[in-house]
Amino acid sequence: MYYDAHVHSAASPDSELCPKEAISVLAQMNLGIVFTEHVDFVTPSAGRNPHANDLPKQARDFLFDYETYPYHSLRCETALMGLEIGLTDAYLPLNKTTADGDYDYIIGSIHFVDGNDVYRDYRDIAPLEADVYCRRYLTYAKEMVEISGFFDALAHIDYICRYCASADTLFEYANFPMEFDALFKLIAERNLALEINTSRFQHGARVIKQLLPIYTMFKQLGGKWVTIGSDSHNAESLGRYFKQALEIARHAELTPVYFKERKMHIS
Repeated sequence: MYYDAHVHSAASPDSELCPKEAISVLAQMNLGIVFTEHVDFVTPSAGRNPHANDLPKQARDFLFDYETYPYHSLRCETALMGLEIGLTDAYLPLNKTTADGDYDYIIGSIHFVDGNDVYRDYRDIAPLEADVYCRRYLTYAKEMVEISGFFDALAHIDYICRYCASADTLFEYANFPMEFDALFKLIAERNLALEINTSRFQHGARVIKQLLPIYTMFKQLGGKWVTIGSDSHNAESLGRYFKQALEIARHAELTPVYFKERKMHIS
């Protein structure tokens, strides 16, 4: 069975998606669902590592609300429960503790780089600076994979492209082969999955053309597994472009998987 393995319900602070509706919509597409609610610690009171140099520069934590998390009542074979944890050295111990909970699947995500919020701080980067930021985004991702060890798949490799127009046109394998290679070799060595995130597919064939060589190189460097997720925060985007993601996996010769009780299963 295939799963939309990156969905945010109303338990996440940036979504109002009804979990029961989400399950129903995806069931009509013959897809299961994995809820992956947000966990991004940023405040000193959250218990940061005082020796880390990548403390996020934000005002408040960005966390799911456990009280509204559709955990016990909705969890079943086709509705699995997980978290999307923002990877930082500053909150590494706390992230590890959080991931130890009773979840099916943990996504590791790069939302901050050296404390800078990709969503907020990367938007106005000039084209001449984009090269430097793309390289650091990839090397920081490698550093976080190296130290973390508590997640199952690295999410949205192209996250930087969503918010930085300069990166969007530059972020290709051919422009950063050394950085991609180092990251992908490590992911392969750890036997982790790499997510195919379909949220940018709405921009047309150019995005798929941009991403296919990236996933092809992941395979060539030893990668085996991919998860597929829409990164939905609303019902309209659930399961969107799933067939195109499967085509990327097929062309790159990567195997789609999902996780249940933190164990990998082939879709």
